[in-house]
Amino acid sequence: MRKHLCLLPLLLFTLAAQAQSEAVSAFNLEQESILRAGMLVLGGWAIANIMLASFKLTNTTRARRYFYQMNLYWNIVNLIIAGVALHYIVSSAEGTMALAESVQQHVWYKKVLYLNIGLDAGYIMLGAYLKQRSKTALFKGEQFLGWGRSVILQGLFLLVLDVVLVVVLEGNTEKLFELIPGN
Repeated sequence: MRKHLCLLPLLLFTLAAQAQSEAVSAFNLEQESILRAGMLVLGGWAIANIMLASFKLTNTTRARRYFYQMNLYWNIVNLIIAGVALHYIVSSAEGTMALAESVQQHVWYKKVLYLNIGLDAGYIMLGAYLKQRSKTALFKGEQFLGWGRSVILQGLFLLVLDVVLVVVLEGNTEKLFELIPGN
């Protein structure tokens, strides 16, 4: 019996490590689900904009034509970004990552989203500049106006999406840090 008592601490350590590993895996799967949903929203937005813009380009003129033209171009890029991000999220083995890797991955996702929020604000300012420039441009005033409106719309959508994703990921940060020993 004494021989087996010395194995008790090892057994308890193994059970604790397995429970932590399961908690990390659950966190990673939840984070993957959040990011997958965000990229599906982005992809859906892109597809809807591409379809609408393609249809509207055939029967609009002037500034509205440039608005739909920019929406089409912008959302082709959005669709590519969503597709690549979805491929990365789905193909990564986040469920099998260790705690340290999970923390690094979580921090990286948040950094990317905060960077995107800054870019989104820049898009909105660029759109506002193009709209303002349309008022004084000798040539291409309608083009600047249409493109400006489109860039503002796309920037606002991306800003809302990125802020929502950051808020949700920040809300999950506490769950991750509770898994770190000593906290």
